[in-house]
Amino acid sequence: MKFQQTLAALLATLALVQPGTAAPTGAADQQALPLFGAGARDFERAGGKVVGVYVANWAPVDKVEALPSGSVTHILYAFVRACGPGQLAKDAPKCVGKQDFQLGSGPVDQRFDAAFAKLKARAPHVSVLASVGGWGGSDPFFHFANDPARRAVFAASAAQFLREHPAFDGIDIDWEHPGGNGAANGVQLGSPADGQGYADLMIELRRTLDALTAETGRLYQLTTAVNPIALIAKRINFQAAAPALDLIFMMSYDFYGGWSPTVGHHSTLAASATGADDNLQQAVANLRAAGVPASKLVAGVAMYGRGFAGASSAQTGASKTGAFPGADGSLGYKEIAARYLDRRGQALHGYQTQLDAQTQAWSLFHPKLKLYIGYDDPRAVIAKGRYAREAGLAGLFAWEWSQDNGDLLNAMNLGVGNLPLPR
Repeated sequence: MKFQQTLAALLATLALVQPGTAAPTGAADQQALPLFGAGARDFERAGGKVVGVYVANWAPVDKVEALPSGSVTHILYAFVRACGPGQLAKDAPKCVGKQDFQLGSGPVDQRFDAAFAKLKARAPHVSVLASVGGWGGSDPFFHFANDPARRAVFAASAAQFLREHPAFDGIDIDWEHPGGNGAANGVQLGSPADGQGYADLMIELRRTLDALTAETGRLYQLTTAVNPIALIAKRINFQAAAPALDLIFMMSYDFYGGWSPTVGHHSTLAASATGADDNLQQAVANLRAAGVPASKLVAGVAMYGRGFAGASSAQTGASKTGAFPGADGSLGYKEIAARYLDRRGQALHGYQTQLDAQTQAWSLFHPKLKLYIGYDDPRAVIAKGRYAREAGLAGLFAWEWSQDNGDLLNAMNLGVGNLPLPR
């Protein structure tokens, strides 16, 4: 109830300020930082919360240099892959000379390691985590997580990766998803045993990283990225896994997409209907019910939108004919901002910007062309940050940095209470 009152007050404030500027975040925020087109800014980390971004190794390495030093606390490097059964064909060069269930590595990882070291020289507070798996890259987990000997090989290899890449501060496990991989690579994998195997893997990794700390004197973090819907949260033994984990990154996005039978916004704060499992608030409830402390939960922000063609309306549940734009219906936020929004966040080219009062999410809708794109607008991101503070969450993170023009990263910082610094 307290959060609902706070959210109402925030929305009232947003309605009163100029559309292109931030609502006040405190007495020290006197700059009225533009929400649109200001470019990524440096911040004083007054909020004390996690602000994390995924950095993809298929993006230019200079995207790391483009991160203002005070704008993030955590970087999740996507992706490192396990070798052996289930490995992707494109990862074969990284797996030459590796045993089954060891981590592959290659020149791209060395380039990013050097870039992260350079960033940390000016921002030593930043934690860099090697994220293992990802959609399409998680199949090896199904082959080793439930076997003690194979888990040990993987954990030892994770420690070796950290020795060889000193700019990294830990391991992030992005297993999509224990119990079922959705046949991401054409082969259905998963069993009920995965829920306990997941917990056993985290415990093994925690033990291994603690031993590495004893060896090097450095503290190493262990985190995980999870699909937070109830179906998956209930499969996993979080009661056993949570104590081993420093943070749990809730992928509270992709609730709707080209696979969905109807229109729906993919990254909302609140439910589209009573009891709907399609939003950040319910994601928190699911993980809390599974035994995860709120203080370890990090809320997800999407630096991309998902849309539909042939949308009969902009409401969740409306009919549609396909995905828009592109084959999978996704588009990076920086492209959304460049194509469809002006410098005040208002729609262009026949589109309408819409704030859904139910979900507290923004979308673009073209009534004549029947095109819809749901995306995380900076104002929605600020609301997510406020919610994270009210709910006692660890903070916010986003997938992924190369898709942003700086608007959303700024909004993440504003939302969690950080203060923009002069250029």
